[in-house]
Amino acid sequence: MNDAPNIYTVGVGDAKIARAPNQLKTLLGSCIGIALYDPIVKVGGILHIMLPKKIGNDQKLTKYADPGLPFFIGQIIKNGGASKNTLLAKIFGGAKMFETAGKLINIGEKNEHEVRRILKEEGIKIVAAKTGGTKGYNIALDTTTGNVECRIFGEAVCIY
Repeated sequence: MNDAPNIYTVGVGDAKIARAPNQLKTLLGSCIGIALYDPIVKVGGILHIMLPKKIGNDQKLTKYADPGLPFFIGQIIKNGGASKNTLLAKIFGGAKMFETAGKLINIGEKNEHEVRRILKEEGIKIVAAKTGGTKGYNIALDTTTGNVECRIFGEAVCIY
């Protein structure tokens, strides 16, 4: 019997939920990756948002902090068996990646602000955050421990 964990990749504007011992990973730039984890039932998920608020008629909620993050919280509770009272959040990304007319566009900062606002409104504690900068991030959530391995391109790996 093979007990090796599966590693699932979360794409841009997507979300995935997994149980221990599996892992979830994603790459981030100005996007924000929100890792939610319930240590009691050992279920976690990553939401990879692109923009702070939904615009137009786009039906893909997970591209946006609002309404994607409240939707994702509901999904990890309904489908993952997590409890809102024990969910913990870790947020990553939000880099200044784009320059226009000599100015860096800081969509990452707007994404982070909206994510923090929603998590506070939902009553979910942020236990770790590594955001900003001008380099991309590679994060991986271990659903056995709740640890998130964060690699900022060109820098040392850190565990949160």
